[in-house]
Amino acid sequence: MDVQKKLSRLAAIDGFLGTALFSAEGRLLAKCEPFDLDLKLVASLANRALVNAQKTAIDMGFGRCQFTYIHTEKALILLRCLNEGRNPLRAEPGKCHIHLVLLVDNPDSLGIAKLEINKVIESLAEDFRMPEIVLPPKRKPQPPAPKKEAQKAKPPAAPQERHLRDVAESLDNENIDAVFDGLLMQPANPL
Repeated sequence: MDVQKKLSRLAAIDGFLGTALFSAEGRLLAKCEPFDLDLKLVASLANRALVNAQKTAIDMGFGRCQFTYIHTEKALILLRCLNEGRNPLRAEPGKCHIHLVLLVDNPDSLGIAKLEINKVIESLAEDFRMPEIVLPPKRKPQPPAPKKEAQKAKPPAAPQERHLRDVAESLDNENIDAVFDGLLMQPANPL
């Protein structure tokens, strides 16, 4: 995986100022900044604008927003999302979900910048595809241990207590982690 080499392809665009790659959650994955520019700050703010544009497009009923750009007095800020999953706002197991921010100071380069940002983000997909989560196989229930005389003397537990005890005994740390990971990867329910 040579992410830097793939990102540096964008430096050939006339007016290139810098580029950065983010996870769907906004974590900086890589950057290419040939000039004295606080790219991490600028790109993280631009990434936030992309996420807001995605949410707004969904709220308006237009579906996913995969490309956004901001045309300012000093630069074009191109924002590209590649999301192979069904959930437009979260990453999913086995799917790639990354955001690419490109800064260009030549407005005449908009067309070529759009073409190149699409090529580069597609080439990065395999490098950032999330692995599938495989849940461990369920354990076979073990036969109950023989009860001792002292245990027989206790009154039976209330149904709710027995249920909670059964749940607690059936879960171990690996199963708990797998269940919560599965819950986190579920698509968000629209309100």
